[in-house]
Amino acid sequence: MKIEQKQLLKAWRDELGVMMRMHYVLSAKIRLMNYILGVPAIAIAMMVASYIFFTINQDTVFWVKMLFGLLALLMAILASLQTFLKYSEQAENHSNASARYKALFNGIDQLLVIPPKDEAALGEWCDKLRERWDELNLEAPSIARKYKPEPVIEVEPSNQEASSIARKYKPESGAETEPSNQQASDQAPVE
Repeated sequence: MKIEQKQLLKAWRDELGVMMRMHYVLSAKIRLMNYILGVPAIAIAMMVASYIFFTINQDTVFWVKMLFGLLALLMAILASLQTFLKYSEQAENHSNASARYKALFNGIDQLLVIPPKDEAALGEWCDKLRERWDELNLEAPSIARKYKPEPVIEVEPSNQEASSIARKYKPESGAETEPSNQQASDQAPVE
């Protein structure tokens, strides 16, 4: 296996690792949100039911009736939100996506340790990996923009790099448009 191929596989593995962790973290956060809505709804429902059961034959103060009426309304709102937002389903989807990214991650680890015998086998394996990865990207739940990681491989130069390159080659007013001798010697290929 060539060095460039190994570097590409390691970059893919790193990207898969980031996606695996992102989906795992989101699964845990969404499960927590499910509990934050669900547990108070259950507790409030128990309190309201207990109040109604124990005060069925008694006259109670108006503000107590209003308090428990508002609690019943709050419980209905929490239960409705929990049903509407489907946090348990979302958490399960992110957990499944994390497991599938982990399978691809482990496959690359195995390939790095036990490389194929020839280039054709490596190319075929990489094609299958890309197909599975593309399918997973389409099927996996989306990740909110605030949780998305920075790109692993930077395609375009950063603004700072671009401005330094532009300044290096920017002709000064009235100056020649070709780089100076010092700049040309900096660019000469090293043999």
